[in-house]
Amino acid sequence: MKKTHTPQEMNQEQVKNILKFIDASQDESVKESVFCQLGRECFYVRHLDNWIGQYTGNVQAFLDRINVEKASKYWEKLEFTEDGMALILTGKKVEGCACAFADCADPPLSLCHYCCKSMQQEMFGMLLGQEVEVEITEAYLLGDERCSTLIHWRKA
Repeated sequence: MKKTHTPQEMNQEQVKNILKFIDASQDESVKESVFCQLGRECFYVRHLDNWIGQYTGNVQAFLDRINVEKASKYWEKLEFTEDGMALILTGKKVEGCACAFADCADPPLSLCHYCCKSMQQEMFGMLLGQEVEVEITEAYLLGDERCSTLIHWRKA
């Protein structure tokens, strides 16, 4: 007779502690690898690809969602730079990080440097239909009052 096995539920404190350990003890290449993958997982596991997919090919509709409809919980505005070679994403003022893994004492800063950056690169790459490079310009975990980014791409 086969026994049925019920695995334990995931313990978020364990995961937070492991991420803090990786951030504090590993070299940059390991941190980048682990936290970038965490950001990609966040994007796909939360089905943000399906959400952003509705705007692929219609960037103006996405800009209107942020700038006109004010429909974003986290973003104040999203606009092209004057030369049209990048997008400036200005976050709303926040009282904490949006990431559940940052909800702890001394959260790992790699959540900003790599994880959030990677998640946004997936999102804006899909929206724009090309590879992008995200630059974190402000981050709550880094002492700022909002989280903002600059999204760069190469025009063909």
